[in-house]
Amino acid sequence: MILDTGFLIDLLAGDPDAEVVADELDESGRAAVSVITVMELYEGIHLAERTDQEHRRVVELLDGINSRPVTGDVATTAGEVSAVLSQRGLPVGVEDVLIGSTALVANEPVVTRNVRHFERIDGLDVREY
Repeated sequence: MILDTGFLIDLLAGDPDAEVVADELDESGRAAVSVITVMELYEGIHLAERTDQEHRRVVELLDGINSRPVTGDVATTAGEVSAVLSQRGLPVGVEDVLIGSTALVANEPVVTRNVRHFERIDGLDVREY
């Protein structure tokens, strides 16, 4: 499963629904994140008031979670997905397109509360929590 940035933020905030999913993921050992999620989390660190504290929390959270790179296949898929969504008048931010495309290429579902964006991506298995 590819974990969306919002899921990890909810987990850091102690959201009980996210914690239930995290416990299930720990048992399966299949959790991964896109490097785009890593970027978004580190952006949040640098925008936080307590940067050192936030940095420690993010490092601890990401420790042991595999990160998936933006490969040529992911970039190609993302370009197509973005174009299709734009043509439909339903554009999605580039970060979510890349995270969703990472999940498509890996043939994995994406875990998110942001169903509104991710469900627009044809063929993407979206798991809401």
